[in-house]
Amino acid sequence: MTLSNSAENKGKVFRTGIIGCGSLGRTHAKCIEQLEGMELVAYCDVYQESARKLLEEFGGQYATCDLDRFFNDPDIDVIYITTMHDTHADFCVRALESGKHVLVEKPLAMSVEDCVRIGEAVKKTGMTLFTAFKMRYYELLWKAKELIPSPILVTMQMMDDRWGDGIWPNDPVKGGGNVISQGCHSTDILRFVAGGDPVEVYAAGGNYYQPTGVVDNLTAVYRFDSGTGGNLVQGDCGCPPLTSKFFMQVFAEGKSITLSDRLTTLTYREAGAEPQVFHGSESGFLEENKAFLRCLQEGKPASIDHVDGLYATLMVLQAIASLKSGRPEPIKAIVERSLSLQKEGV
Repeated sequence: MTLSNSAENKGKVFRTGIIGCGSLGRTHAKCIEQLEGMELVAYCDVYQESARKLLEEFGGQYATCDLDRFFNDPDIDVIYITTMHDTHADFCVRALESGKHVLVEKPLAMSVEDCVRIGEAVKKTGMTLFTAFKMRYYELLWKAKELIPSPILVTMQMMDDRWGDGIWPNDPVKGGGNVISQGCHSTDILRFVAGGDPVEVYAAGGNYYQPTGVVDNLTAVYRFDSGTGGNLVQGDCGCPPLTSKFFMQVFAEGKSITLSDRLTTLTYREAGAEPQVFHGSESGFLEENKAFLRCLQEGKPASIDHVDGLYATLMVLQAIASLKSGRPEPIKAIVERSLSLQKEGV
């Protein structure tokens, strides 16, 4: 089933499997449970007991640790990939080539080469791949774009309390560390609000204390092709109590926006007027699942696709590259070259 036969998709119930049955898998299962148009049928995890727990909680047909059984199951239409970051590329390609639509948790992959490999599989198979950036669906980000559609400057800050030394996201192979693991959220919404593609980045920061050697704190300046200047502050040396972990500011001539309280409070000010305050919620997980289902039902391209995933990953990787080189590093030119090679089949 591809995008071309969308008419028959409107009333279809998409039979869904989840690979990666930890906390993220369970979160998505709770969302799928609320959707008319999706049915959970299978769960896969390297620890079969984790898969069995989701089966018992949400229902379905089976739980397994057998990758061949899961990916080759002809009764599965959609696969959710909520595994460790270093498995995303192989699992995405395998699912797409097995004729399944895919929702993959962020980051799409941890290298440009793997992001491109996924894009090639999307192009070859015609299946839908949706990159799960839940923060793109925070309602007040859309309000910010409505109020200031063409910003001059955008700042995005995501500062957490220190992550544990032994957790898998701080493993340089499995997770890449905080700056890669969560920084892709920040770069995605920075690009989204800026309304353009990043041309280049200059960064400062490094590995300050994480024993695995990953970059744990970073600040970067992006130049967008829209003319917007962007700033990113990302790390885990401490969560600021006033602004909260997620914090964004947007500026235009005579206008400013502050997004605080984990992006759930928006304060808007125009010159000469009293500030306006708007309140929202963190409804990103459910909203992205709804958006994914709409794409499948309507036969439309993914609203957050593999190109968005590539940009988000590359924006972080090139910031890290800038730390090492001490100079600005390109972004848009690399994406364009990668996409042109896909079109040429190289």
